[in-house]
Parts: sequence; C-alpha cells; structure tokens
Amino acid sequence: MKKIYLLFVGICCSLLVSAQVYLSEDFGAGTMPPTGWSLDGIPAQWSNSASSNAGGTSPEAKFSYVQQTTTTRLVSPIVDMTGVANVTLSFKYFYDHYANGPSIGVATRFGTSGAWNVVWQTTPSANQGPKTQVVDLTNIGQSDFQFCLFITGNLYNVDYWYIDDIKLFSPLALDAALASVKIAKYTEEGVPFNLEGTVSNEGSTVLNSFDINYTLDGGSAQVYPVTGVNVALGDVYNFTHNVPIVLSGIGAHPITVWINNVNGGIDLNPDNDTMHVVSNAVPFVPEKKVLAEEATGTWCGWCIRGICFMDYMAETYPDTWIGVAVHNGDPMVVTDYDGAMAQIIPGFMGYPSVTSDRTSGDSDPSDLEAGYQRRIEAISPATVEIVNYAWNPDTREVSFDLQSEFVADVNNELRFGVIFVEDSLWGTSAQWGQTNYYAGGSNGAMCGYENKPSTVPAADMKFDHVAREILDTPFGTPNSLPASITSGSVISYQYSYTLPDGWRYDKLHVVGFLLDMSTNEILNANNVISSYVGVADRNFENGIAVYPNPSREYTNVAFTLDNATAVSVDVCDLFGSMVYSGDVHEYAAGQNQIRISNASLANGMYVVRLNIGNQIITRKISVVK
Repeated sequence: MKKIYLLFVGICCSLLVSAQVYLSEDFGAGTMPPTGWSLDGIPAQWSNSASSNAGGTSPEAKFSYVQQTTTTRLVSPIVDMTGVANVTLSFKYFYDHYANGPSIGVATRFGTSGAWNVVWQTTPSANQGPKTQVVDLTNIGQSDFQFCLFITGNLYNVDYWYIDDIKLFSPLALDAALASVKIAKYTEEGVPFNLEGTVSNEGSTVLNSFDINYTLDGGSAQVYPVTGVNVALGDVYNFTHNVPIVLSGIGAHPITVWINNVNGGIDLNPDNDTMHVVSNAVPFVPEKKVLAEEATGTWCGWCIRGICFMDYMAETYPDTWIGVAVHNGDPMVVTDYDGAMAQIIPGFMGYPSVTSDRTSGDSDPSDLEAGYQRRIEAISPATVEIVNYAWNPDTREVSFDLQSEFVADVNNELRFGVIFVEDSLWGTSAQWGQTNYYAGGSNGAMCGYENKPSTVPAADMKFDHVAREILDTPFGTPNSLPASITSGSVISYQYSYTLPDGWRYDKLHVVGFLLDMSTNEILNANNVISSYVGVADRNFENGIAVYPNPSREYTNVAFTLDNATAVSVDVCDLFGSMVYSGDVHEYAAGQNQIRISNASLANGMYVVRLNIGNQIITRKISVVK
C-alpha cells in the first residue's frame, strides 16, 4: 500500500510541476561542435573526448593547449527566451592547470553579431574541479539570446579544459536528484558491500535533509536518513548507505535506489529520484591481475616518471601487476597500438599518461599504485589463463590458448586480446637515447635520473615493459568469445604468432587480457603460462597433479621430470599475497612430490605455483577445513 501511495504522489507531482529546461548538451552525439553549436577563435583545439574528467559521463568537450595568446569560445545556439527574464546556467568542468595566466568564463549576447558580456570569469592558479558551476543570468528575455564558454590568455599555460552537462533552465523550488549510484557489478555471494552514490541539488532551495532508500530483489526498503546537510543549487552530496548489501544466491540481483522526504516534504520533480541497478553474485573470486598501460617515448623528458614508477610497480607487485609501455615517435613504436592510446586512456592528457585496466582514475605514472589498489579489489567475471603453450625455435612460432572460466552470466561483447612485451630492449642510434627533464635535480629527484644527463645516451638505456605487438587489434580479437556466456562456462581461443627475428625470446612476456567492449574495461589479465586444470584426485595433466582438491589438512603437488632440476613451490591468495613458500630442492628424474600443510591457511581459494627450472605452472586449490 505504501508503494502504491508513493507512486500516486509521484504521478501527481509530475503532472503538476516540472522544471523548464531551455537548452541542454551532454556531448553524447560524439561531434564537435554539437549540432547547432559553433566554435570561434581556434576551433581546431576543441574536440569531443571519450573521457569523463568533468564529472559527468563520457563523452565530453575538451579544449587542448596551444602556443597562442588569444580567446576561443564554445558558442551555444540561439535560444528564444522571450518572456523569461532570469534563468540559471549550469555546467560541469575540470581545468587541468599547467601554469598561471589563462582565464575561463561565461559570456552572453543578443544576436550572432552582438558584443559579448562576461557574466562569470575565474583565473585558475591550480587544477579546478571536477565541479559544477552555476551562473545566474538576468535580463535575458529576448528571442535571440546566446551564451558561450570561453578561455582567454596565454593558452599554452592550460593543459586541458573539460566541459560536460551544460544546462540552461529555470530551477524548481525543491528538486533533489539521485545523480549516480556506485555498486559492485560482481560480488562474492554472502560477502557484504556498501551502496554508494551522489545526490545533487537541481532546485533553488538549499537541501537540508532527505532519505536514501534501496530494495534488494524487491524486498523491504532499507532507509538511510540524511540530516543536517547544506547542499546548494549545483552542489552534490556523496553518500554511503548505512545498511550494507548482502547477495544470497548465485546470479543477478536487481536493486532499486531512490530518494524521498526531501526537506521533510515532497520533491517537486520525481523523474530524477530513482535508479535501477544490478549486481551479480559469483561463487568464487577469480584471481585478479591489474594491467597498466603507459603512453611514453624516448623524446619525452617527463616520461622518466614512467620508467621509475613502472619499475617500482613491477618490483612491488610482481605477481598481480602487469605493465605495458606503449611507445610513440621512437624505434619501439607499435603504430596501431600507439594510435589508439587516446581512446585507451580515459581523459588522455599527453605524455606520459597511464591507465589501470583502461579505467578512469589515473593520469600520471605517479598514480599507478593508487590505480592498482583501486582495481585489484574489482571482481572479474572470469579467470584468464594462458594454456597449451608451444614454442618452435626453428620457425620462431609461438602458439597457445587463452582460456577463461566464467563465474557469472555475461550478455555483452567481450574479447580476448594478447600483448607481447619485451624487457631490456636497447638500440644504438640516437633515437634510443632518453630525454631527461630531471637532469641536474631542478625538477626534483626521480630514481637517480637527476644525476644523469639531459639526454641519457642510448648506450646507457635499457627499456623494460615495452609493447612489441598487440593481437589482433588494440581492442582485442573480434568474435573471440560468444555474445552470450553462462556462469560455469570455460571458453578458449587459440593464438599463433611468428616472432620477428629482432625479438629476444628470453626477454619476452606474453600477456593475455579479457576486454569488455561495452565499457572499454579490461576485466582481467594474466602473464603466466599455465597448464591449470582442477583435479579431485591424483590425475596428471602435463606431468602435474594437485590433490586432494578441495583439501583439508594438506595438499600434495606431484610432478614428473625428465631430468634432475631445481624445483620450488609457492602458495598465494587470490590477491597475490604469498602465504606459503617451499624450499628449493634438487629433484631427480621420474615422479616426485611436495606436501603443503594447510595449518596456517584459512578456508578459501588459493593459487599453487610450481617453479620447475625456468617453467612456472599454476593450479587453483580450495581449502575447506
């Protein structure tokens, strides 16, 4: 009865009252300028960017720096404001500051040739935003009204200006909006997680209180009262609901989130109060590795940061982080891969730039660790394994399968992809020398490069993590996975590639990744050649058996050898932390066995890694006591 009453009230309100929006633009059409809009000054510096730095959703408008001192504008269409004297203009923006000088602002005029009147302007001395800017416009009630967003001054001193969600409107007196809901797409069954989101004020009255509600699987409402706040027009309130969500039962779970009881009364615009989302419960958490990609080049003096921070990540998180340096304008360039970096890195900001799993939140190489910490907690719907690997040194052909075991249903396009990465790459020409802006220490210390010359000679440089090829496109292999995948499916795709003569096999890494084409997110990756197979008894697969599995008191790792060699065994949890390490032993030819005690291991999934000479073989095990 309560739900029916609320629905009735919502219908009445929507019939009686609605905000008047005269113009809105979210740049979703992907064109610059959008239909009806225009650019003046230096139009070539404006673009439509597949990023969301301004605080909206991708895409957005982007202005890029240029070596000019001038004014340029993003100009609205003519808007008939006859009889409407006063309105509100709001827009989201992020200003990426390089040095002081440029100003940004809003100006208005009447007619396409009228003089511009500045109504808001600021001169940033640091990064600004992401934020929503609200500008009150008065005395505009004519049929030929027009406004613009402008940037003026020494435009070399701005890096980028991102703009999104422009709206010209007359706000209602009371209009709270559920602007966003952040929820885990995949979560382990029975493990609590928090509902997070954002409430924005779209009305002229300051928000002091409201209730945030959710239902799970159509059950009873969980109410979180928010009081004592002060949210003005254009501002937002970020929340974490005080009742965690726990999913019971494998599969998809619908969640409805809404706000009501705004300032103790009825919100005048119920159309923006509710969101419907879905979270998927999975039976276990697949082992996760984070794939970081960096745009770099030997010509780029600031890219020293990439060298330093990529090496730091590889040393600090060797088992759960994979780094790929994608070079530009030097002998290590992979043309297709390099050309796609502006699409691969959200909010691409030039060189050096980075992304973790092709998600937003990173920009500079110094962000790599924070990006790793953010992404390592993300649950992937599938494992990624490199299996059935073969190498022919005569033909230089490698062949293998990428294989994924899915723990959730997937109904959007996924792709496998492969990156070949080489370490210790070097050359003799001048282009192999690294430009170094940290020389002399005036820009601070950077892992010893402050003590090296402004151009580090080629003879002193060896480059790691270098992308040598990506298969079959920078966005994976089309049709490598079916359009619809059910939980429990194990899907493989076969690759073969002939290594060019200049590549050194002993310095090469094969990286497999799983890409979600609907979000451009890398869901999981791996760079370990494995012959994984789950076994419940002593069955050998490629000479290896792990049993019993699941295990209670101990786990046996049995293996066969053709020759005597050194063998060791490690056990890691699914976040990559080592929980057991066995001594290195010299084993003879024939069948051998290592016994691992589970006494110190909690119930859960683990990865056993067997190191036999230069070969690494992994198995997943389950400990159940």
